[in-house]
Amino acid sequence: MYKILLCCVSGVTTNKLVKAVKESAKQKDIKVMCWAVGSKSVGLSWADADCVLLAPQSASELSKFEEMIHGVIPCALINENDFVEMNGEAVLNQALDLIKK
Repeated sequence: MYKILLCCVSGVTTNKLVKAVKESAKQKDIKVMCWAVGSKSVGLSWADADCVLLAPQSASELSKFEEMIHGVIPCALINENDFVEMNGEAVLNQALDLIKK
């Protein structure tokens, strides 16, 4: 099972994306646990994940999260178009690519 943590400023917008990622995973018969948190809660949640993906509006916090995670798991920004379109398949693929590196 792949564990994917999505993060935005409050966690509200990424909750919609979580549903899209889970639906895409279900269609591909891939087992995932995907959840969303606000940026202030990443410190409490990242250790349970295989990767952390940040919403584009959190780009300024990427280096802070990378420092917090110390390279233990991958951390990256979600592509802006994929985020705006709530493209669960693309975000799932991005997460899986990061995890499998």
